[in-house]
Amino acid sequence: MSTSSATASASSSTAEVVRATPVTPGVITGRGGRRVDEVRWVMWLFVLNIIFQRISIPNLDIPFTVPITVLWCFAAWRVGALVLEKRRLVLWLAAAAASSATVLPQVLFIDRPVISVNSWLFWMTMWFPVIFMMSDRSGPVYRRLMRAVTKAGIWLSSLSLVFLLSQVAGLPYRDWLFDFLPESLHVNGFAISYPIVYGNPIYKSNGWIMLEPSFMSYTLGVCFMTALLTRARVWTVLYIFLGVLTTVAGSGFAIIGIGVLAMLLLGQFSLLKKYVIPGAIAVAVAVPTVIGQVFVSRVTEVGQANSSAAMRSFEPYVYLAPRWLSEPWAVWVGFGAGSSSRAVDGSGTDGLIAPLVGKMFYDYGIVAGFLLVALAVAPFLRAHERALSATLLAQFFLLQPPAQPIIVPAFVVVMLWAPAPRDYVEAGTGVASSNVEAWESPPRRHRRSW
Repeated sequence: MSTSSATASASSSTAEVVRATPVTPGVITGRGGRRVDEVRWVMWLFVLNIIFQRISIPNLDIPFTVPITVLWCFAAWRVGALVLEKRRLVLWLAAAAASSATVLPQVLFIDRPVISVNSWLFWMTMWFPVIFMMSDRSGPVYRRLMRAVTKAGIWLSSLSLVFLLSQVAGLPYRDWLFDFLPESLHVNGFAISYPIVYGNPIYKSNGWIMLEPSFMSYTLGVCFMTALLTRARVWTVLYIFLGVLTTVAGSGFAIIGIGVLAMLLLGQFSLLKKYVIPGAIAVAVAVPTVIGQVFVSRVTEVGQANSSAAMRSFEPYVYLAPRWLSEPWAVWVGFGAGSSSRAVDGSGTDGLIAPLVGKMFYDYGIVAGFLLVALAVAPFLRAHERALSATLLAQFFLLQPPAQPIIVPAFVVVMLWAPAPRDYVEAGTGVASSNVEAWESPPRRHRRSW
């Protein structure tokens, strides 16, 4: 009897220990029986992309984040954090084959085509991660990922605030990385930082480490959206909002505006209710400031000729479309890899940028261009959170040129996690009562850094 009681007591104690031990979503058994934390793996990619985007491959204007991303994909696949997504792999191979096959007809039928192997290789490498997806894409893992991105947003916003406040305190802006990095490691061709308005001594925040203030703004905009979708505390959302303000760049606010609108259209108002009043107060305080007035002046600038938003949205098509349509063979096979960038650079309009869709069709023609656009769209389909997916896709197609350092955050929060499981229920749209706790912040005693 005593032995039986002791065994029962031991079993009961063991069961209590098991129940008391929190299970971390996303920790899987990878190859070789090793435990792999998917969220930690993908957050390392997010952080490394921020830290190294201003450092180039020696003597090339290619950010070091490009080889880092490719090597990360192979390493994550090797340990089991990633698996191949076969349909996107087939699409990537078809797009690569079709776009490379346009070279011969371009040489034969196009007058002075632009043949840039480096441009083609860079583009296909940039979209290479779409052939992978996370091994465990379940709801709890994805929600943990979004909370981790939100926490990273707090740190990034802090860096951006220090950048601005140090100037307000009297320390003049200095580009430390440019001064101390060898010239062979500089990434050229980007507006690293510049005054918030002409003649003002305060510079827009890139946090010293990002290629442009717009890249900082964009990344913080992504963090803002993950904060909303995970019901983050009000102070967290407002703090990230302050970080976006310090960039004085529209990319983050475009994400916030489109994202909030998408959430309303998708019936996710319950996620926004507690932020309405604090958000209205924050906007009312920000608008009268110099930074706020800059944003107010940019609200209607899309319709103005030669404005920053116009040169990212419709003006590139106004310039490129007539030239593309005037050459029948170019409609079918394009003018060559890199030709759209060369065309807008030679337009005489400073700031004109080749957008994603225009670049694909102008460079590679209808058939290959369609496959390349499909390759860019496919990873956004069947995403966990449609508001987030649609917002980032709209950015790439309408406003933000698809530079590699800003595509990586989209990989981290959307593309590597698609397709979502069929039983996944979006935040704020009728989560079953048994799963409500999963959407709330984890208990303080169980929180982890990632």
